[in-house]
Amino acid sequence: MNLYDIDKPTEYIEKLLSLFPVTQPFLLESGSILDPKEKKDSMQKKIYFLLDGALLVSIGEGEKKHNLGITTSPYILGLGQLGQTGAICEFESISPCLLDSVDIDVFNKIIDENGMWREVVQILLPTLATVAVRASTSGLQSAYEIIRSYLIYMENENSYAIKERYTVVKYMQTFSRLSRSMILKILAQLKIGGFIEMENGKWK
Repeated sequence: MNLYDIDKPTEYIEKLLSLFPVTQPFLLESGSILDPKEKKDSMQKKIYFLLDGALLVSIGEGEKKHNLGITTSPYILGLGQLGQTGAICEFESISPCLLDSVDIDVFNKIIDENGMWREVVQILLPTLATVAVRASTSGLQSAYEIIRSYLIYMENENSYAIKERYTVVKYMQTFSRLSRSMILKILAQLKIGGFIEMENGKWK
């Protein structure tokens, strides 16, 4: 499986969102961080609903931090808190984002009452698949194969002007651990061969 083969479970997301009327929407400015891990233990954990906008999703800290991808609205954030490990992703807005939230206890109660745990699992599966793909290919793919995969992935980014917001090099650096010089070298070869077209460093 490749990253670009993993589909967004929009049907299940919209089905769950229909259970939660918007009550306290708030705006997250571009470049801001939404990190549930920063909440104090005494504060009620929350599930967030991305109503509009785009977020860069990452997991881990320091050198072990991995950017998983860009998620766009609609989406449900923070479902990792439901597991025993309490795994939580960090979210950075790459466009202004409109969000709402609900206490995790309220979320669990409504999901229970409506028998929607299957839908929750279906929403979690693509994230788990993304982590699995990255783990299985780490250190095995050549730099060329990595860049090829992300070029295909970037080509499919059609919302929130992501291809306009990111240069190809920045996009590659965001999601891979390849050096800038290696990325530039391979992109130059692909450009000479006529496999890609760029203008001012951006996808054409």
